[in-house]
Amino acid sequence: MTAEQIVRDEIAAWSRNDVDDVMSHFAEDATFDIGPDWPKLSGRAAIHDMMKVFFAGGQCVDLEVRHIAVDGDVVLMERRDHWIVDGKKMSWPVMGAYEVKDEKITAWREYFYPPKQD
Repeated sequence: MTAEQIVRDEIAAWSRNDVDDVMSHFAEDATFDIGPDWPKLSGRAAIHDMMKVFFAGGQCVDLEVRHIAVDGDVVLMERRDHWIVDGKKMSWPVMGAYEVKDEKITAWREYFYPPKQD
């Protein structure tokens, strides 16, 4: 499976709001870094705990992929995230960088603007 397909499968898992499905794409020693308001995480267990917080805080409706660029095992993705948080529809633009090895995500970094209510 290609790096692009691994990342596309990961993104698709979010709309199912299933933490175990989301986590199935991460390597044991993966890192997850989504900016200054969240801690940089290392290891599947730490990422799993953070994912439980994400999904407890709202419902992911869609991670709308806008553009993808692939360079070997690195995937760059521009997308728009759509969630329902406290009964309110919210969305925001995101740029993500994913590193894939042995069909697992080994690093995920994101850059985004704060969420806005739709």
